[in-house]
Amino acid sequence: MKKKLINWGKALVLPVGVYLLFTILTGGAFGTPKGMLAIVRTSIVPILLGMSLSFGMSMGMWNFAAGAIVYSTAIFAADIAQALGWSIPGILLLSIIIATASTAFMGWIYNVVRVPCMVLSLGFAMIFESLPNFLTNDFTGKISIAQSYLAGMPWCVLIAGGMFVIFYIINNRTTLGADIQAIGANIAIANNAGVNIDRVKFLSFLLSGVFLGVTSVMFLSINVSVVAVTGFTSVSMIFDSMMGIFVAAVLAKYVNYSTAVVLGIFTIRMLGTAMVAFGMSSQVRGVMTGVFLLVVLVYSANAGLIDNIRSQKKIAAEANAAYQQTGNAN
Repeated sequence: MKKKLINWGKALVLPVGVYLLFTILTGGAFGTPKGMLAIVRTSIVPILLGMSLSFGMSMGMWNFAAGAIVYSTAIFAADIAQALGWSIPGILLLSIIIATASTAFMGWIYNVVRVPCMVLSLGFAMIFESLPNFLTNDFTGKISIAQSYLAGMPWCVLIAGGMFVIFYIINNRTTLGADIQAIGANIAIANNAGVNIDRVKFLSFLLSGVFLGVTSVMFLSINVSVVAVTGFTSVSMIFDSMMGIFVAAVLAKYVNYSTAVVLGIFTIRMLGTAMVAFGMSSQVRGVMTGVFLLVVLVYSANAGLIDNIRSQKKIAAEANAAYQQTGNAN
C-alpha cells in the first residue's frame, strides 16, 4: 500500500505541478473550481479519443483518420436520426454503428494491403473528410439545444467514466488487452508465442470504432452543429490526445496504463488552458507544449540512467570498503 501511494504521488506530480505553477503565475485567475470544472468538460472528447487511439498506438499504429471519422460520423448520425425522428439514444446507436463500420473497413484494408497504418490512415482521413460533402445536402449535422444535454453535468462525466471502465477492463482483464501489450512490447516474440497478429490488430480497429462512435456523440453534443472539414483539418483534433498518450507512457511506470492515459491527456488539456489564462499566443503555446512534452520524454528516457549511476557508485563504495578491509587485515 505504501508503495502504491508513493507511485500515485509520483504520477500526480505532473498535473498537480502544472496546476500549482499556473495558479501562482496567474495570481489565482487559473485554477478556480469553476475553471477546473470547465477543463474537465473540455477534456471529455480528447480523453475518449485518446482511449480510442491508444489501442493502436500501443502496437505502433497511428490512426490519423480518427478525427475525420468523428466529424463524418457526427454529421451522418445526426442527419439520419433527424430523418427518422430519433433522439440522442438513436444518434448514439447510429454513431457507434457508423464509426465501427468505418474502422472495420480500415482494419480489413490494413491487413490486406500491408502498408503502414500512418500512411493508410492519412488516405482515409481525406476520404472520410470528403464523404459528408458528397452524401449530405448542407454538409452539416445538427441537433437541438435540448438534445445537447450529454455535454452537461453529470452526463459527460458519467459517459466518460463508463467508457473508462470498459477501457480498463479491456486492457487489464482480457486476453485481447494482453495480446495488444505483447505486440507492442515485441511483435516477433508475440508472433512466436502464437498471438494472431492480424486478428488482434483488426479487433483493435473495431474497439477504436466503438470509442470513436461515443466520441462523435459527445463532440456533436458539445458543438450542437458539426460542419464538414477538408484539407486534413480534422487531424488537429487528435493532437492533444496523442501528446497525452506520450505522457501516459511515462506515467504508466507509476500507475496502470489506463489511468495514465486519462491523467496524461487531462494534463495536456490543463496545460493548454493554463497558457491561455496566462495570455500566451497560439504560437507560444505550441512551442511551450512541445518543450513540456520533450522534457517529460527526456526525463523518462534518462530516469533509469540516474538510478544506474547511483547503483554503480554504491557498488564501487562497497568494493573500496571491502578492499581497504582486506588491505588492513594483511
